[in-house]
Amino acid sequence: MENHKQVLVVDDEPTICSLMNVFLTQRGYQVHIANTGADALNLFKEALPDIVLLDISMPGMRGIDVLRQIKAINANCGVIMLSAYGDDETIQEAMDMGAFCYIQKPMELTDLNARLEELRHSLTENA
Repeated sequence: MENHKQVLVVDDEPTICSLMNVFLTQRGYQVHIANTGADALNLFKEALPDIVLLDISMPGMRGIDVLRQIKAINANCGVIMLSAYGDDETIQEAMDMGAFCYIQKPMELTDLNARLEELRHSLTENA
């Protein structure tokens, strides 16, 4: 768990995943990519990342269901929810389940970076 630098990106849009991979790798993160909820859970169990960037709206398993299972495996994992059209109720549900924050897509990378730094600081304090 060195400096909380392992991130799982879960999004069904390949362009978002590609962008996040480049952005996060440049900042020293080890990045894992999943395009479905099922793949995300398998990768999560395998890699045990400290941070997950999780899209709310995906075909098949919804992001909120992935969040529930991630938190059951590791309640201390920091999860940032992402969505272009998250409704207030779903966002509130995610926050109640322990998501660190919600970021609207398309996101400003400076905002994402700031939130990641806040989350890493929070994880270090709670370790």
